[in-house]
Amino acid sequence: MNSLMKIIPLVFLLVSCTVLTSKNYGDGPVVTGVREHQKAFKVIWSKNNDPEYETGNLPIALNSPFVYAGILFAGHNNGFMIAYELENGREIWRKPDKGGYHSSPTIYKDYLLYGTNQGRLYARHYLTGRLKYEIDLGASVESKIVVNKGRAFVHLRNNRLVSLDVETGKILWAYKRSIPYLTTLQRVSKPAVGNGKVYVGFADGFVAAFSIEEGNLLWERKLTSGTKFIDVDNSPVLVGNNVYIGSLAGPLYLLNALTGTIIRQSDFTASRAPSVKDGKILLGTVSGEVLSLDKNFAPLKIKKLGDGAVTSIVKWKGKLAVSTVTGNLYFLNPVDFSVIEHKHLGHSSSAIFGNMVVHEGKLALISSRNRIYVFK
Repeated sequence: MNSLMKIIPLVFLLVSCTVLTSKNYGDGPVVTGVREHQKAFKVIWSKNNDPEYETGNLPIALNSPFVYAGILFAGHNNGFMIAYELENGREIWRKPDKGGYHSSPTIYKDYLLYGTNQGRLYARHYLTGRLKYEIDLGASVESKIVVNKGRAFVHLRNNRLVSLDVETGKILWAYKRSIPYLTTLQRVSKPAVGNGKVYVGFADGFVAAFSIEEGNLLWERKLTSGTKFIDVDNSPVLVGNNVYIGSLAGPLYLLNALTGTIIRQSDFTASRAPSVKDGKILLGTVSGEVLSLDKNFAPLKIKKLGDGAVTSIVKWKGKLAVSTVTGNLYFLNPVDFSVIEHKHLGHSSSAIFGNMVVHEGKLALISSRNRIYVFK
């Protein structure tokens, strides 16, 4: 209720036709010639895709939307992949699959590639949904499929990394990691490809590099220790010969991508993979902070948004949109991280576990309640 009371004055405040900053809020004389403040998070369409379930067994969505050529693709956890017009939410096609979805699709040429929690990988034409091929990988597809030079790389729930011929679906090589721990997180590291290698984190606290062609293990580096929840589940971020990688059980690391040598570590635990540009690192933390670091991991800006872990940060409308596991959305000024607008998705069980997507000025996401939202 306190958060709601803070939002209401911002929504209905009358402002001048000039851009309003946070310094303009407060009591003051009535100004003539004013217009209503425009909300950033304006829903243009939404879909309730809650699957059928028994009372008390609330289904939770972990997947993310994917947008390509003006079409939004989203898995419905009753076992359908659905394509919608991004502009208005009109359904273009839906195709039945086996199982639900824990990641988001990707595109290769004219084909949508994605997997299900039943271990099936599908290649469908993005405009029609026509099936090109499907294969059984034997375990849940937990991460987004990564395509590079005719190969698709898939990380499975059973700690198996698979390389496929993306045109045919033929398996080229596979690497199976033996994990000695019974308690691991319900997500995996998305592979990253570069320098002739594929990089991925594993549930035993290691990050490793493999040769693209044969899948040979080139190096591995232990980043976290303990007996449970030590997964290196964030996706590696490659910048030249460096790789940024972390987990929910330890700090963000900078490694030499060629050898795996640790160059430095931060004082912060990244909740998701950071973004790196011009030597500056942008990330969200497990304790609800958004922060910017310099190349030496020294903090430049820090903003505490709440207690829930930050799950996604994207550039939108010249600002930053931020989502959290508590179902909160924030619109931040990228200069000082001040909060311009705050929105909660409205349900006590709402959370955002997947990634937000920006396309043609629109922001799309899937909440844990299986709701698709598109904002403009």
